[in-house]
Amino acid sequence: MSEPVASGPGAPRFSFLSTAYRTEDRVAGMIDSVRAQTDPDWELVVVDNGMSDEMARIVGEYAHDPRIRLVRQPNRGIAGGVNAASAVARGRYVSLLHSDDRVEPGFCARLGTVLDTRPEVAAALPDAWMFSAATGERLPLSYLQGSGADRPDEQRLLTLAELVEGPCPYYTGAVRRDVWDRFGGFDDDTTCVSDLQIFLRIASAGYGLVLLPDRLAGYGQAAESISRGGRSVLRLEEQREAVVTRYATASGRPEDLAALARELRRSRHRRGIVGARVALLDGDVAAARRSARRAWSQRRDLRTAAVLAALTVAPGPTRRAYLAGRATPPPTPSPAPEVTRPRAVVSGDRE
Repeated sequence: MSEPVASGPGAPRFSFLSTAYRTEDRVAGMIDSVRAQTDPDWELVVVDNGMSDEMARIVGEYAHDPRIRLVRQPNRGIAGGVNAASAVARGRYVSLLHSDDRVEPGFCARLGTVLDTRPEVAAALPDAWMFSAATGERLPLSYLQGSGADRPDEQRLLTLAELVEGPCPYYTGAVRRDVWDRFGGFDDDTTCVSDLQIFLRIASAGYGLVLLPDRLAGYGQAAESISRGGRSVLRLEEQREAVVTRYATASGRPEDLAALARELRRSRHRRGIVGARVALLDGDVAAARRSARRAWSQRRDLRTAAVLAALTVAPGPTRRAYLAGRATPPPTPSPAPEVTRPRAVVSGDRE
């Protein structure tokens, strides 16, 4: 990661870091949501991650607002985009914001108050409402509701075990700049879970994170084919397993290791179910059965038994039903449903 730009007198309260790649049709909505903040003390750094003339033109329409800055570079992936924005950001608090998502008008005011008044909190992480990326229509469940999470208690700090086993907090929160400089930044090999990895780094070092019940951001839910969506989930789960294993093992605390064991069982079951579906849609019945058996080895419930039986007795009709959209995909085991999908794959930043 590049050397950080030091905050100082005149530095804004918030820095929004936004990578933009093939989101020319949505980036203006993101910018407008930042400009609608009730607290005007912010800056927005947009990284044109691909040297798009149209992206530069759209962001250039806001040149009259000095709080908005454009950085242009060749496509360096989502990690390269976030790190480039971070290198020039000057705010006391750092917030990630993908170019096809939104923030609510009270985002800066609410999170700024938490960080200003609670020195033990290094990162404040709100809930988000979800909307259709295609139509802009708000969806019934919030991000945390869709993740199967209970209403968070903002007075309580998250534990490492909760981060290992629970739903990944929504990525657009606010992190103190000194903490971000020490633990932030995206890695190229974990772009699907880079936000979770940052939270794990912070918690592992003994810094406090809080979840807020307020829906202060907007998360664009993109439609994907069953097959492509399944592959995204598999990639996400593989990377999630790797990072939670790393930090829980490094901790060595019994509660963290117990949480890891439960999380690995859940993740491997999920990978088995989703992998069976992907293999079946690819026409590889033998691979689908093997994947379903792996799921069965992790969790022996009725739904997994039904999937395994269908693949054993009637793989052809089952595949045709999936292809026709008549079969309901196996339910997502809490606490990581398909709404917690890889940002680099499902957002506009599909580098």
